[in-house]
Amino acid sequence: MPVSLAGVIGAAIGLYIGWLDYKIVAGVLNGRLDRRKQRKGAEDFLVRNREGIRILVLITTIIGFPVIGYIAAVSMTG
Repeated sequence: MPVSLAGVIGAAIGLYIGWLDYKIVAGVLNGRLDRRKQRKGAEDFLVRNREGIRILVLITTIIGFPVIGYIAAVSMTG
């Protein structure tokens, strides 16, 4: 399968959008978890697994968005 220039550009744009999305989601997640930790006092499931959730969001956005960008760019250019 040859790699098209449009697909590479779409993947690069998707990677940038994925990075922005990760930063936004990670910031919201940190804020919510900090408030939850202060309010409850005891550590619950989400607070204990903060890093695992962050890694899952990172992998999903950094891999998912470039793939979607590549497929969209290739399908739009023919």
